[in-house]
Amino acid sequence: MNYKRAFFNFLILFTSLFAQAINNIEVEDSLQSETAIFMDIDTIPPTECSLPLDTIPLKPSTGHWYDLDSIATWGKFPKLCIDVYRWGDRTFNSYDPDYVVGTGKRCKALFKNEEWMDSYVMRFPERKSLSMISNVSANIGAYVSYMAVSVGYSGEVNRLFGGRGTGQRKLEFQFTCALLAADGYWVKNTGGTNIRRFGDYSGGHWVNESFPGLVRESYGTDIYYFFNHRKYSQGAAYSFSKYQKRSAGSFIAGLTISHQNIGLDFAQLPEDMKVELPDERTVYKFKYNDICFLLGYGYNWVFKPNWLFNISVLPSIGYKHCFRDNIDGYDDIFSINLKGKMGLVYNHKKFFYGMSLKLDGHWYKSNNYSFFNSVESMSLIFGYRFDIF
Repeated sequence: MNYKRAFFNFLILFTSLFAQAINNIEVEDSLQSETAIFMDIDTIPPTECSLPLDTIPLKPSTGHWYDLDSIATWGKFPKLCIDVYRWGDRTFNSYDPDYVVGTGKRCKALFKNEEWMDSYVMRFPERKSLSMISNVSANIGAYVSYMAVSVGYSGEVNRLFGGRGTGQRKLEFQFTCALLAADGYWVKNTGGTNIRRFGDYSGGHWVNESFPGLVRESYGTDIYYFFNHRKYSQGAAYSFSKYQKRSAGSFIAGLTISHQNIGLDFAQLPEDMKVELPDERTVYKFKYNDICFLLGYGYNWVFKPNWLFNISVLPSIGYKHCFRDNIDGYDDIFSINLKGKMGLVYNHKKFFYGMSLKLDGHWYKSNNYSFFNSVESMSLIFGYRFDIF
């Protein structure tokens, strides 16, 4: 029983430390500069935030059980834990205040309207090619954030209003600090795709033939490291967790791990289109895992007070592990993929407004088949920053 109680107390301690230490310096710095951030950069006094980050005084004790100074009085071990977490905060979550500052709020709620489509290009062994594009679908979702962590869910609304869609559902997770960022996602959609070109069908011209035989599921995680993390904030552009005061860029390295499972049932093609298939096979599946090293560059352009524009290009290369029910069977092959995004943000006091364009492309290349699939999206975002305690 004593072991259980000790373990339970340790969990409480660990949770409280995580909730406070990852952002304590950020909150104090941002509260001092919340007014100045909306001034023209030339009017900010040169002495602002001139103290080193490790000398900025901590927030006075509030008396709550989760306050760091209160926990430090529990004994030597709690104090050691606090010292370790404060070191981690300085190491992983510190910025140059002339370039990046916190928002002064720990929580965010945002609503997102996302317009997106899938694109597919396939080459068969006889060099016949197939091009497909999904219907443009509208997703509406809600996201909540507490300091460095956010989670959200969105779903398609086309069919609710009598439109044609793919039934897409998306679950997303995000972690962001100065040094690192991580994204996790799960996406699934069925049908709602149109064949635009297929071999010599219709003289090789563009067509618009509905194809309900596509099923796609993907999930994965991306981890990023920012080399110029003291002056560049990816979170300012895409998670709205910081203010970028001056323009800056950074090389970005990381690891991307993903799973792709795309099924094509060509038995649902019109009869006059089936003759373009290279053989009697009608069911094709591309099912594989990607483990890739990512290296790219991102740039934040502060072109007016309160405004921010970001562009990031992130190619990746690595290893592709194919499953036994993949079109070519079990195999391990070379992998090359591409991610790219642009973001526009406007901050007004506690409110923020954003627009982003994103591309996520995956290329499967074997001796027999070439298959490139990508997701292109545009998002409009409205959100509010606040504190709950």
